[in-house]
Amino acid sequence: MTHPRLYIAICCALCLALLAGSSSPAAAPAPGEALHEVPLAAVDITDDFWAPRIEVNRSVSIQHCFRKFEQSRGFDNPRLIEAAAYMLAKQPDPALEKYVKGLIDREVAGVEVRISSPDRVIRVSGYFFEAAVAWYRATGQRKMLDAALKAIDAMDAAYGPGKRTYIPGHEGLDIGLVAMYRQTGDQRYLKLAQFFLDERGKDGYPRQGEYALDRTYAQDHKPVIQQTEAVGHCVRATYLYIPLTDIAAFTARGEYARAADAIWQDAVYRKTYVTGSIGSVRFHEQFGEPYELPNLSGWSETCASYGNFVWNQRMFLLHRDARYVDLMERVLYNGFLDGVSLKGDRFFYQNPLSSYGNYDRFDWIDTPCCPPNVVRLMASLGKYVYATDDSGIYVNLFVGCNARIDVAGHRVTLRQQTRYPWDGAVRIGVDPDTARTFPVFVRIPGWTGNQVMAGDLYRFLDSSRNPVILKVNGRTVNPAMANGYARIDRRWSVGDTIELNLPMPVRRVEADPRVKEDEGRVALERGPLVYAAEWADNGGQVHNLVVPDDAQLHSEFRKDLLNGVEVITGTVRSLSRNAAGTAVQERPHQLVAIPYFAWANRGMGEMAVWMPRRTEKARVSPILPPDPIARVRSSGGIEKKWTGYNDQNDDLAAVYDAVDPLSSADESHLYFRIRPGPGERAWVEYEFKRPAKVSSAEVYWLNDKRFCRLPASWRIVYKDGDYWLPVRAAGAYGIEKDRFNTVTFDPVTTTAVRLESEPKTVHYNAGEIGPPGALFLTTDIDWRELGIIEWRVR
Repeated sequence: MTHPRLYIAICCALCLALLAGSSSPAAAPAPGEALHEVPLAAVDITDDFWAPRIEVNRSVSIQHCFRKFEQSRGFDNPRLIEAAAYMLAKQPDPALEKYVKGLIDREVAGVEVRISSPDRVIRVSGYFFEAAVAWYRATGQRKMLDAALKAIDAMDAAYGPGKRTYIPGHEGLDIGLVAMYRQTGDQRYLKLAQFFLDERGKDGYPRQGEYALDRTYAQDHKPVIQQTEAVGHCVRATYLYIPLTDIAAFTARGEYARAADAIWQDAVYRKTYVTGSIGSVRFHEQFGEPYELPNLSGWSETCASYGNFVWNQRMFLLHRDARYVDLMERVLYNGFLDGVSLKGDRFFYQNPLSSYGNYDRFDWIDTPCCPPNVVRLMASLGKYVYATDDSGIYVNLFVGCNARIDVAGHRVTLRQQTRYPWDGAVRIGVDPDTARTFPVFVRIPGWTGNQVMAGDLYRFLDSSRNPVILKVNGRTVNPAMANGYARIDRRWSVGDTIELNLPMPVRRVEADPRVKEDEGRVALERGPLVYAAEWADNGGQVHNLVVPDDAQLHSEFRKDLLNGVEVITGTVRSLSRNAAGTAVQERPHQLVAIPYFAWANRGMGEMAVWMPRRTEKARVSPILPPDPIARVRSSGGIEKKWTGYNDQNDDLAAVYDAVDPLSSADESHLYFRIRPGPGERAWVEYEFKRPAKVSSAEVYWLNDKRFCRLPASWRIVYKDGDYWLPVRAAGAYGIEKDRFNTVTFDPVTTTAVRLESEPKTVHYNAGEIGPPGALFLTTDIDWRELGIIEWRVR
């Protein structure tokens, strides 16, 4: 007979084991999860492209982040703990483990303080839960996981149907709850995530700050199942769409899947850059209007690329469709990978598709959210290569690696060899522990045919003429295609091989004509890579280059360039000014385009993804004032200083560069902003080479989606000796957006004219998001800012 105390101890131990999920750190797929990723520990990346980057990530990037966090703000980022866990899952590192255990002690202490209060425990980050699961799976150590379990139990006791409600401002909480459900299988955690998801968009909840001012900012404008558009802050959006898709998969609730599908289509068909990145508006770091995709000012945050990558993986797990993996791949090799330098110690917050030469990666920044996301995705890449269920294996990413995958209780070893993304030859050895019949689904990327990505936002200018070749054991096969996958269903034995040849010609891409900025321009692609022309390879500038439709383009591998890259070359046209600056000359130029991810590793300079097909779209430097203007002055613009953020547009040359804007909110070109003090007028002056007769003026005002407003008033004055006199206008001075405001006046002969303007004074209250940095204000302020995109006189 069992002793009573021993019986109680055994029961307690069993309860704890059930609470924490499987006693094995690598938990089985959660209930309801049919298709799932292959665990990271089972995939060893060995290729020449990703393996060195993963090592730089381990030896340089995470160490850099640890140092910077300690120096700047103390450690408060569980995402780096999560990243370290992935690294330890692949390679023992006693020093790293010891250091991170100290960080975990600090994190756990902070969480335990909050557990006693519902108002404080709800603030425990979803990142903490993700890190707790990753650390436990990598090391078997429970301290962080146990703290996470206590925190979620406290949340569950206080929040839910019939209890308190809460609408998280940052939706990462639900990702963490779903991660804990995956680990434990405890339905309470999934139901709690579903509760927070369903509360979103309901009225009657007290909202503060930006959530009260603009509920689309945090995707809180309507219930989630009623949402059909990708709106608001892009990172927060993807952090909502990830658990939305997870919950759709786990619950088989059709309304969740329909919402995820509708939002995905809106995002991909109308609001995604060719690099796979998202977010076109700086204010609120948000999605823009449909087809609003400016290249120079595009936000395209690295964190949003991380979220977009993970969301598309979840959409694939839900639907088993290769178009989601196609977008994962596009993000991974382009919009995400350029977020970190080749050396691993500099990062991008935003990832624009154009630069005038004054934007670069940062060593560190005052909002360092992106580096941890770079580090944790790079460290966990192996788990995204394959997926499996009880019956077969999906080959999603082409990455040289060895993987051990369980299919229906039997071990299958896959050995993938490839030089991808430089070469489309992929060889996969399939070695089951015993001869067995099961399907292997091999993704055939959409770019091998005639689809840049799902939808019609982008299209190839040419049709693909090179077929994909698929062989099994040396013999060509033509298996049935299902949702972008070649299904190879056969009896597999040790030594079997799959060979895939994906043709990689240079392809030209054009955008939907509704993407006005890309009209008349072309982007270059090869395989999964988007290319960019950069200053260092093209004589110091690239915006003067024209790629005619008949230009012959080729590719070649240059092992000594940027750690070894495949470049695109060809003879194009280059525009330049003559010695006097009075005429534009056109010459042949040998274009060199590099993979977009590799730009900005050789200092600051011009860069362009979208290049003109015709000369009228090119920008010829230097931009000179038109005759008879000799000099341009102003009352003072905004000081240009490097902050780590993408803010390239301000330049006095904008007012005379003769570029017609698309709208008053057009940030695809230069503009000029002025912030005069109280009682001061803003002015821009044209001084002439000789006395000139002037009788009209037109101005296109900037009215961005931040804090630059249309002016209260303006006028034209001219120089008469030592005095500035107003002209006699024939009508009112117009102040309308999205058009040139023209005024005619009695002709004057003068040596200089000025546009004088009185800015509007806008009051912002403490607690609001306000200028200049779109941050919460601590005090009330009055703000005066106006901007000019173009000013012309005749």
